[in-house]
Amino acid sequence: MSDGEPILSAEADTSFKKLRTVPLFSFHLLISTIISFTGVVLAATWKDKDRCKAYFVMVYLRVAFWVITFIFDYFVRQHHDRLRMNGYHDFHRATHLQKSVAFYLVSAWSAIFLGVQTLMHEMYGEDFWIKCLFVGFLSPVIYATAFSIVETFILGIVHTSYICRVTKFNNAKPQPDALRGRHLSGEGLVGLTHSHADTMELLEKQADLINYLKDHNIRLSQKLLQLTSQVQTVHLPPQQI
Repeated sequence: MSDGEPILSAEADTSFKKLRTVPLFSFHLLISTIISFTGVVLAATWKDKDRCKAYFVMVYLRVAFWVITFIFDYFVRQHHDRLRMNGYHDFHRATHLQKSVAFYLVSAWSAIFLGVQTLMHEMYGEDFWIKCLFVGFLSPVIYATAFSIVETFILGIVHTSYICRVTKFNNAKPQPDALRGRHLSGEGLVGLTHSHADTMELLEKQADLINYLKDHNIRLSQKLLQLTSQVQTVHLPPQQI
């Protein structure tokens, strides 16, 4: 190690930890596709007298999909929080919108779906069971399926873009932002490489760097304690009786 090389670069844990969210996004998109395909099958194959049952199957599937999306969003956030703690704050911010789209979209779609369902019950009342047997593009099972297809289409675009982005990131195996900022600027201060950066973004980057350095300092302290304990164990003189 040269005299001018910071201890951060010399002692940092350089093992790259992949962001393992691609299987989660693939699974979520698969579930959405299955629900849309199920709606198409129900609308096309079930008998007219069973169209009400087909509609309520789609309603139950939407409820289940929201629960799955809630759990999916929780685990995705956990992975991204670990990514941020490992020092990849720029990528964490760059993918913030993409990783959040699924939960917001499914929640908004479910709210609209619930609103339409409530409106139909209010308008039709007891005649709803007759109206849901209606065969045509305005039948409940058709519009429920259309909702799911549009949702799957949007999720397909967003999830595919996210998966490609994460795959490139994992293959590149970049260094944490703090180390890359040092090499790029020669200063070691993230945010100062862009002279015209927004003030709030600069402050946020500095806060992220401080958090990263705190976490790194804890790791170095733990390693130092372990090495001190090992040295004391090796060089401890035998006790005289």
